[in-house]
Amino acid sequence: MKFQSTFQFIIFFICLVFSSGCDEQNSNNHHHHHGEEHVLAANDAAQGSLFDLGSKWITESNKTIELNQYRGSLFIISMFYATCQSICPRLVADMEQLAKKIKESTGQEPRMVLVSFDSEKDSPDVLNAYKKKMKLNDNWTLLSGKEADIRMLSVVLGINYKKISNGEFNHSAVYSLVSKEGFIVSRIEGIGSNADVLISQYQKLK
Repeated sequence: MKFQSTFQFIIFFICLVFSSGCDEQNSNNHHHHHGEEHVLAANDAAQGSLFDLGSKWITESNKTIELNQYRGSLFIISMFYATCQSICPRLVADMEQLAKKIKESTGQEPRMVLVSFDSEKDSPDVLNAYKKKMKLNDNWTLLSGKEADIRMLSVVLGINYKKISNGEFNHSAVYSLVSKEGFIVSRIEGIGSNADVLISQYQKLK
């Protein structure tokens, strides 16, 4: 499809620019440690459907999927990595509270998707262990993928991340509501942020 090809080209170009900028920032901040003071600001989300990306992902159950398998369903997506000890567990906790509030207000338990930044360490077994550790239910799917696909998705979601010298990642804390057609319709940035607008949007689209 012409739109799909154009969208992918634009995102690929943004990725190249963004990745270059991250490398430079990484070299200037190699002494930083992962912590709340180093949560990276988010960018605006890209226009276009996530379903047009065409990237393949591996679930914590070792199944290969594409995001377009969620077509026809609302879902909430964010990015994290399993060895993160500070921001990620709090982000996941925020998402758990969000899922609880959505279920209370709509009677539906939303689909929740977490995509790892760490293509080297976060294998399906690692993600499965993390899912059990965090006591996430079957409505949660944890994904790993190739570095190029991770970078492209992060740009589409407006999430910044960079690997630092100790193997950890500085990154934005963002989760997004994705429509049944794959478009980002509401985003929440920051730990402990008010999610009422996102919940209201979910209610309208369900």
